[in-house]
Amino acid sequence: MRVILAGIALWFLASAFLIFAVGAFLWLLRKFSPLHKVEGAGWARLTAFGLLMPPSSGIAFAIAGLTSALLCPSTVTRNYHLCLHSARHFCGHTASSNVLRSQFALWSTLLWLGLASATLGLAVRRHRYIKRIEPSHKLRQAIAKANLPSNLPVWETNADIPVGLVGLISPSIFVSQDLVRRLPLSALTVVLRHEYAHLARRDHWVRFLLFAIALIFAPVPFTLWLQREWKSASEKAADEFAARDEKSASLLAFAFKVFQSIWIPKSQEQIANRVNRLKGKRRKNFGESLLFAALICILAFCALVFYFPPLWLTLHCLAEALILK
Repeated sequence: MRVILAGIALWFLASAFLIFAVGAFLWLLRKFSPLHKVEGAGWARLTAFGLLMPPSSGIAFAIAGLTSALLCPSTVTRNYHLCLHSARHFCGHTASSNVLRSQFALWSTLLWLGLASATLGLAVRRHRYIKRIEPSHKLRQAIAKANLPSNLPVWETNADIPVGLVGLISPSIFVSQDLVRRLPLSALTVVLRHEYAHLARRDHWVRFLLFAIALIFAPVPFTLWLQREWKSASEKAADEFAARDEKSASLLAFAFKVFQSIWIPKSQEQIANRVNRLKGKRRKNFGESLLFAALICILAFCALVFYFPPLWLTLHCLAEALILK
């Protein structure tokens, strides 16, 4: 059990370090390179990768740190050895004071993960309390015109949120009754196509995973920035899917204006930008070649971190401090 708890703490700390490193790298690329021209689906993939890759790689870091500590002779003899490389890693050696700090970090990490898991569970159950109302005749007409899959339920609701795709295993589209009344049939059809785009892109799964990661690693710099960037980029990608011609783009822009009149979101400026983007001449992404080059740079950066000696030596000594009594 002690080894499992130590592995969880090592995973959290290594993943937090990687999220900070990858987030800082992407932020610099976004600010000071042609990558700022990339948006929509391309930027959504890149930001999702920036949040999903570190926790996955953190598992390898945790296993490596535990393995090196368990195979170390000092761990077998239950005795701390003098560290000749203390100047080359971050935590010094596992002296008695560092052991106490390591144990404090362990239990603080477990407490934080427990609170985050409970909050995540409440957030997942929230959609179950949305009132389901059978779709009106107008909404059924829009569903038929949008050519939605037969296994995708669409409900009306009296909630404040105008429209959204909720659920993981059995996703559903919810449309507020106020929005159904205010939008013409053609605009309502485009809005349904927008929500279906999220389902076709598997955004409901990615959104849940990124929300969980952002909740767990919220104190880490660039975590919330990456999540916000993905949300904005995924919405623009769904806009592109739904608004494939000028007429549908105008209808979607009109729907956004209706959103602002019946619901004032926190990201009102983002919706205004999306309206202007739909009105203007939409440019294609800067090119898959740029995304591929950026991805190669990130992988090279992660490889550099992977072989960074101070990080490995720190994980080794931290694992020792967590395992030994």
